[in-house]
Formats: sequence, structure tokens, C-alpha cells
Amino acid sequence: MSDHKTDTVTTPSDKTAKPVSPIRAVILDYGEVISQPPDPAAIATMAGILELPVDRFRSLYASLRHAYDRGDLDGDEYWAGIAREAGVNLSAFQVARLRELDVAMWSRLNPSVLRRSGQLRSSGVKTAMLSNMHHDMVQKIRSEPVWAESFDCLTLSSEIRMAKPEAEIFKHCLKCLQAAPHEALFVDDRALNVQAAQELGIRGIVSNSPAELQRQLEAIGFTPQPE
Repeated sequence: MSDHKTDTVTTPSDKTAKPVSPIRAVILDYGEVISQPPDPAAIATMAGILELPVDRFRSLYASLRHAYDRGDLDGDEYWAGIAREAGVNLSAFQVARLRELDVAMWSRLNPSVLRRSGQLRSSGVKTAMLSNMHHDMVQKIRSEPVWAESFDCLTLSSEIRMAKPEAEIFKHCLKCLQAAPHEALFVDDRALNVQAAQELGIRGIVSNSPAELQRQLEAIGFTPQPE
């Protein structure tokens, strides 16, 4: 889960295309699909704590993120690594503040995506959240059963020591859903992750806004309604 992206959004070229087989499960990424994009004000505040320009902060923030989200680093180790690269010393209070700001930055949800997920589940489609997510954020998600427990499966990278685009994390999620790859649709804001899912036979959509997601679902003819 990172705000640093170089992927471009792709869209289906044939708007009349239909799924080759029924979709029984929809798998949603968290960052910038279920959640809103990172708040620029939070990014600026974190950059300020590290005495960095925002662009440099974004680069360092992304550099260790895969290891952090995979659970190879804990929160203190992650921020200490960034501080070393920035050439600054952080107090325990500053590290705690950075961890707090990071979680808050990713905690703004897209209500329309959650409503759509609920509609899919009401229509008989299984739903999962599959996200690269560090332990602090996992704790936040696990403490919010009102919405998080509305998914049939939560596949969160640091809990299982796997992370996108590794194939095993997709296989783990499919096993939880009891779905075959060709029965699943995966939505992510990164083309690299969608391509990894597609290599396993999972149908994929790259999307980074609720409106774009709705448009692409309609483009492939997948608009089930609640029973």
C-alpha cells in the first residue's frame, strides 16, 4: 500500500465484451480502491517531520514499502530506515507520530465502493479485500468490524508474509473464497498487480476511482443487482 505510483490506468478496449465465464467472486484492493487517495496535507506533515521536500519524501516512503507491507519490517524499523536515508535522527515521539499519520492518511474510505461491494454480496457474489498492508494498518482494519467484516475474506499481506504482485497471495485469497481463478475478478489501482492476477487466470481491472470502477464493470457487462 503506497501512494507512489508509476502505473497508468488501462481500460477495456471492447465495451461489448462479456465475461467468458460467470464471476463468482470479486477481489478488491484497499489503497485507492476501497480507500481514498492519500491526503496531501498528511504527506506534507510527514515530510516536514523528516525535514524533506515532499517529492523526496514520497520516493523514500515508497523505497521500503514492499518490505514493510510484507511484514519483513515493523513500524519502527521502516521509519528508522527512511530517517537514515534522509540523514535525520527521529525521536520515539516522532516515530510514533509518523506511524499515526500514516494510518490516518489511508483510513479515508470510499463509501460508494463499499456500497457496491455490499450489493455484489447481496446478489450472491463472494467478496474479498486483498491488500498490501503493514501491521499498523491491519490493526486499524481489524478494529472496524462494521465494514471490514462485510467481506467474505480479508487477505492482508503482513499477516501472511506475502505481498502483491507475488502469485502466492492471490492463491491464498482464492483458497479463502473457494473460487477458481477464472471465477474471480480482481480490482486494483496498479497495472502490475492486475497483470500478476491475470497471469493466474483471474480477470482483472485497473481502476483508481469509484466512477472508473463503475464504468469498467459496466463495460464488461458485470452489473449484478441485489436479489
